Amino acid sequence: MIISFEGIEGVGKSTQIELLSSWLNKKGISVDVYREPGSTNASEKIRDILLSNDIDLSYESELLLMFAARAQLVNEKIINNSNNVFLFDRYYDASIAYQGYGRGLPLEFIEKLVKFTNCPEPKLTILLDLGVERGFERKSADVKDRIESAGVNFFNKVRGGYLSIAEANPDRIKVVDADQDPFVIHEQITTFVSKII
Repeated sequence: MIISFEGIEGVGKSTQIELLSSWLNKKGISVDVYREPGSTNASEKIRDILLSNDIDLSYESELLLMFAARAQLVNEKIINNSNNVFLFDRYYDASIAYQGYGRGLPLEFIEKLVKFTNCPEPKLTILLDLGVERGFERKSADVKDRIESAGVNFFNKVRGGYLSIAEANPDRIKVVDADQDPFVIHEQITTFVSKII
């Protein structure tokens, strides 16, 4: 079972994944945590390219590299894995939001790539929603990578894209206000998770 976490920069995905992983482990449920792009040797090398400020990538190259990393992760870590739950720090909804809505690449083509790379659909997706300026405030001390440097207008498009995806998939995607205490957010997430485990 895949539970994915989505959202723009600074929404607190890592914190919530860590809290949920611990909560599931206490219930005796085995968990694997993966980040996108990454989590395999090949995918981590692709991640380095995607996030490097020294490399100028076309939007099309960015999209295809994202799916190359994702295809490797699915094939290497998900297929034939007997663990109960996989927690994803971003998954294919991120490509729809970032490269589709954000970069303006065709949504239909991205959806074909999802099918082509045999990406299993998440059982649940948590969209942690936060205003762009607030997200950047939280990450103000960090060095921005290539994608994070795209600017406020880009991230407003990405956020709007995420909300459109959520509106079209209300059964799977649950929108959570990320501008709350982390433990309040965690309680909301465990309420959703309790319904599917």
